Amino acid sequence: MTARPLDVILDELVRNKGRGATLRRKFVANKERTWLLAIVLHSFAKHAEGTRLTDLEQAIVSAFRGNGYTDEQINAHGKLDRELPRALRAEMFPPRFARLDVKQNYTLADLKRDVPEIVKSVHANLSVTTADGKLLRPGSGQRPGSGQRSSSEQRAGSEQRAGSEQRAGSAQRPGSGRADSSSSAAAASARFTIKAAEFTCVHRLRDSVADPKNEPYFIFGSLGSEVAVTTRSAVFDDVDDGSTRAFGTADGCLWGQNGSAQALPDGEVASLIALFEHDSGNVETIRAGVASAFAAAAGVLTASVVAAWVAAVVAGVGLTIQWLIGFMEDDHVGDNVLVFTSQEVEEQLPTSGKSYDVVRRFTDGQGDYRLTVRVSRTA
Repeated sequence: MTARPLDVILDELVRNKGRGATLRRKFVANKERTWLLAIVLHSFAKHAEGTRLTDLEQAIVSAFRGNGYTDEQINAHGKLDRELPRALRAEMFPPRFARLDVKQNYTLADLKRDVPEIVKSVHANLSVTTADGKLLRPGSGQRPGSGQRSSSEQRAGSEQRAGSEQRAGSAQRPGSGRADSSSSAAAASARFTIKAAEFTCVHRLRDSVADPKNEPYFIFGSLGSEVAVTTRSAVFDDVDDGSTRAFGTADGCLWGQNGSAQALPDGEVASLIALFEHDSGNVETIRAGVASAFAAAAGVLTASVVAAWVAAVVAGVGLTIQWLIGFMEDDHVGDNVLVFTSQEVEEQLPTSGKSYDVVRRFTDGQGDYRLTVRVSRTA
């Protein structure tokens, strides 16, 4: 995967030109979600300066090192962070994080203090699909079907979002009073999988002259039980308008993360799914970048046990990935965040042998894809 020079990216960001202009628009439009990126770049900048790192800063640097990032690469991103003009930082990052500089420390205790505001701002603007296929909106009792959603629906969902925690505990099946021992035992033995099943190319990207057909691939990152797992699909060849392709048995496992059916955790399972169009080189470079961001997020999760924190962290990962892939040549078509809780899934699948689908749209305004995620109960 060919990397783009950092000085070129910085120049494009500042001048609002070329690929830098696209990145800048994404960061400004999703400013409430760039908090994790700001902390990551702050940690990199301090590492580049050779100053002592806090517990959180060191954990972030170590997570990237553990996924193949060299000190040279980390320092290069840190240098770029120091060179971002103050006005641009104010556009890209929430106020609390736009003010971070190498002379300041940012600790896990600081993050714990900031969690309530992060959760509030992220969930006010986040488009999230919960386990029953709902694209959540405040005050909406409507359950959209799991078929295709229009771009206008997705925009509405992203403008106002009610957290999945609003549903947790609020719905009770008719006749379900206090659980008896048999139902408790059944719940304890229940096993589930959440997996990408297939995708359809509605409209392919048209920017390839040599080969007009697309070569898409997906990267799947999941957080559950404070465990981060990042995988990628195969690169699908010769994908054209109307093509539908199925994922292999081992591809696209969001839960169980080891490829086998597992009991759901007490908290949330949150997943970020990103779609790319392959141009050239080794796609593992991008997967490693996504894995680094998720590894850093696993450490950040310890800052809070607030129900909505997992989804807020995964949303932060999404914008961090936007930064990292901005230096690569593959085209990022789009991404989606999905959040599942054990109560929601068990309400949808009270008995084994059942499944339901969640369909999400991925588009950059040119390419347009539909992905089907299948939630199944096997025991």
